[in-house]
Amino acid sequence: MITYADVEKLLGISAAESSVLSLYLRVPADPTELRGLPARAGELLALAVRGASGPDAVVAVPDRDRQRVRGLLETHGRDWLGHTAAIFVCGKLGLSEVMTLPCEVPDRAVLATRPHVRPLLVALQRCPAYGVAIVDRGHAWVFKVTGERIETAAAREAAEHVRSPGFGGWYGLESYRIDERIMELSRRHFQDTAAMLGRALPPGGHELLVVGGHEDSIPQFLAVLPPDLRDRFAGSFIVDPHTMTPSRVRALASPIIADWVSAREQRLATQIRQEPPDRLTAVGLNPCLVAVNSGAVQLLMVPVGGLIPGYACQRCGALSSTGSGCTDGQAESRWVPDLLEEMATRTIDGGGQVEAVRDPPGDVAARLRFPLTHVEGR
Repeated sequence: MITYADVEKLLGISAAESSVLSLYLRVPADPTELRGLPARAGELLALAVRGASGPDAVVAVPDRDRQRVRGLLETHGRDWLGHTAAIFVCGKLGLSEVMTLPCEVPDRAVLATRPHVRPLLVALQRCPAYGVAIVDRGHAWVFKVTGERIETAAAREAAEHVRSPGFGGWYGLESYRIDERIMELSRRHFQDTAAMLGRALPPGGHELLVVGGHEDSIPQFLAVLPPDLRDRFAGSFIVDPHTMTPSRVRALASPIIADWVSAREQRLATQIRQEPPDRLTAVGLNPCLVAVNSGAVQLLMVPVGGLIPGYACQRCGALSSTGSGCTDGQAESRWVPDLLEEMATRTIDGGGQVEAVRDPPGDVAARLRFPLTHVEGR
């Protein structure tokens, strides 16, 4: 499975010409359908060649790279059943990387000067790694979920237990003392569990948090979480900790994560649409290109799929949809198969964030760090 470190590594790879092949291919779950994969890959490679050629150049995938892709599909196809495989190949650079994605993305092949990483970012955003804490008054478990894999990261049992408050004593006095002792021990147990969870999901990480357990224990545990973990809380579910299994935990937690991701995407898109025209938003391709070229983008919102070809200046790096308008002249403009990819990587390099949504305002939109008076539109 992929990580943000994998994306960072790929972003550091660059070739002098369009010779880096990025292939995203959904592998069928049925092994009998594997024989059709090479043909599907060939169709995508043909599309990649057309997308990389541009109006004035002819680009081809070298035979050794084609053979490398075919060999990987034949060797590892059964290992990828039911998953999307991401393959990056460039014989000139000695590049041959393969990853499986935690969720499905559209089939795509891109031939460019560097790896095409936008689908990786979409997969990481849509199917993030997350932690699950299962708690009751005397026990706790922490699981880490990455794609379809779930592992136990930590577990604990309260160091001290008390007898049942059913033994009431004189006029309920003993029962009162036991109740108070239970609350004290539970509070201590939840605090120790929160500390254990903080070690499993350290501050600054990307993992979301889901909490499960008895109905009464969940709010008590949430009340002692430190701010960093509280900010990453995505939701909770009810489960008996003593009858749970890891697969059951993942089955209950994954819809919560999916709902959280979907709600966040909708919230961001709605915020952009509702923000006043104060020059701190840009909606549409050309206004967003101006904002990216100016280094003004705080948040870039791009669609999940699709490619928009365009140009990038080989001297100053300015992006445009026509190749004109750069002070270095149109002769310095280099064809790029996907402006959205270029805009996303520039935004990341500049310290901004990129979010993929199903229907972004104007097909692409941005929230800006500072106003740009020459941006047309919002």
